Amino acid sequence: MKKIIFFGFLILSTFCFSQKKEMMEAIKNRQPDKALEIGNKLLGTDPNSFETNFLFAKAYNEKNDFNNALIFIDKANKLSKENWQKSWILVEGIQTFFGLGKIDEAKHKYQNAKNIEGTKNSQNELKYWGILLGLDEIYNDWKVVETKNLTFHFQNGISEEEIKNITSTRQNAFEQINSFFNSNLPKKIDFFVWNQQGNFNSYLNKNLGFTKSEFCISHNRMNQSEGHEIAHNISYWRNAKNQRTRFINEGIGVYFDQNKNDKLKLAKEAYQLSPISIKKMWQEGNEVDESLLYPISGAFVEYLAKVDKDKFLQLSENQTYENAKKIYNGKIDKLIEEFTKTLKNNSR
Repeated sequence: MKKIIFFGFLILSTFCFSQKKEMMEAIKNRQPDKALEIGNKLLGTDPNSFETNFLFAKAYNEKNDFNNALIFIDKANKLSKENWQKSWILVEGIQTFFGLGKIDEAKHKYQNAKNIEGTKNSQNELKYWGILLGLDEIYNDWKVVETKNLTFHFQNGISEEEIKNITSTRQNAFEQINSFFNSNLPKKIDFFVWNQQGNFNSYLNKNLGFTKSEFCISHNRMNQSEGHEIAHNISYWRNAKNQRTRFINEGIGVYFDQNKNDKLKLAKEAYQLSPISIKKMWQEGNEVDESLLYPISGAFVEYLAKVDKDKFLQLSENQTYENAKKIYNGKIDKLIEEFTKTLKNNSR
């Protein structure tokens, strides 16, 4: 939703150069490298344009390259003259500074942005990031509890008994999962617990739970598994320059969710209802329904992790099928074939 709001605003603005529009379109399509390639041509002819520097900041933020984003945040900030420009660059800066772990500076940018009369769309964007990152005033009366590796934010109405259980089980989950990955996170995970059982959250305008690993943030329902979102954070920070696929990434979440269920049994049940090629699911995972993808990917990750832990850890950093062919010395198709035979077998 926020992408639509943001780019709807840009389309209506007075960008007069086709290259800027191409750069904007590439960012919209989540092609930041293409956007930067287009932008490099602009720097030679239009280096002092607010829009050019702003789009560079946006592209680098999309890549989670916050150090380079900061360079263009500073340039665009100096070039901003109108309130709408100041508002938009502050909103972008919130993400940059939070991503750099400079939380106080991100909060400062957020407060400054609230005091500027920007556009309706920039204010909507500001509200989104304020709620996502925990900066909005709606959190003022939430209860905050810290453990060794997590900072919990509990919405009103959650009992002390439930808070104690959630903090204990999630901290234990962190330790169990990170004993496998041995990741170094840049900060504690901000773990937001909303007092709801259902999926959709009207404040965030999306379903819970989800994780923004680059910020070490998870938003959770009351009835979620103990480890799924924590596993996303931990596996991401094994190598922050990772390349993820939905199939392997969600498989990690399912395998490390800390539920004491039979992953293979659940995968068999899903597969036998709707047989699908593992390779196809891996390469086209964004098109597969989660009721099918989650159980099968979880069992497949379990399978790979038990076959060879070291190779799987390499795969967790670059999760593409093409990389798997290299890691497993051309034998990944054989492993997929063996796993598929197991799914077809009705016995354990």
